[in-house]
Amino acid sequence: MDTKRFIQQRKKLGLSQVALSQGICTQSTLSKFENNGQVPSLSILMQLCDRLGLSIDDLNQDKAAIKRVRQLLNEIEQAIMIEHYPQAIQKLKGISIGELKAPGDKMQYFYLKGMASTLTNKKTSTTLFNFTKILDGLDEKHQTIYSQLAYLGSGILYARQNSMKHAAFFFAKVDAFLHSKKVLDLVGVPQSYYLRIVTLLYYCAEYHALIKQLDVSDQILAKVLKVCKANHVTYYLPRVKLLQANNAINADGSPEEVKHLLNEAMVFARFNDNNVAEVQAAALLSNYEKIIRTN
Repeated sequence: MDTKRFIQQRKKLGLSQVALSQGICTQSTLSKFENNGQVPSLSILMQLCDRLGLSIDDLNQDKAAIKRVRQLLNEIEQAIMIEHYPQAIQKLKGISIGELKAPGDKMQYFYLKGMASTLTNKKTSTTLFNFTKILDGLDEKHQTIYSQLAYLGSGILYARQNSMKHAAFFFAKVDAFLHSKKVLDLVGVPQSYYLRIVTLLYYCAEYHALIKQLDVSDQILAKVLKVCKANHVTYYLPRVKLLQANNAINADGSPEEVKHLLNEAMVFARFNDNNVAEVQAAALLSNYEKIIRTN
């Protein structure tokens, strides 16, 4: 991170460390950044840069390397969305934490590493470490979307271990965020942001289905479909349709409805190259048809 440019801009504006840090952080925090390169939290750094008329990207020295890593992080996030977990894990190995200078890039990395571990049932301690790096370090005031994603990953992890009290604690935080004012007002936001909102919604729907709150799950899935339709996003549609079908089966829905949802799941799965969802939908449809015939 180009601390020299930061210092030059501060001095150019005639600001002392005390004046620049006032109302944002302690002078000691600013001094550690300028003198030792100890990067503060994302919230603090953004406020300091804003006061200087800089962006965080202005402080990044090797823009070509940063662009490459960010593209790779986005590819990993997309791979996780379409359940290409081996591909995501392999690409994560190609990133060194030392390459990541901006707090946002670090948070995306730890989120993706934690989520990949969660969804492939890796060690609990290793997985939680990644989410803790966000919650207790990089975003300690929990002001970014990554804190919500870290809560989500922690909730999924505990739910998969059948530790439902712990899972409920984290999912309650995500639910509260999703019900907060204007969080689903996604007009003009970057694609990466609304895809993360869809991620939060989908896994909350999955959690509520798991605890047999099928109506709540279906209501959330309706929101997912609304966001996907408005933004022309199809990544999550195979999984949404599959979960809707499971909910319909558990709620004794009509065979026509179940079959329709499963066929849609397979179509969207093929369209999005989601082999996992396609196989799951096909297997569920086959088993469901056998049950219907025997009854």
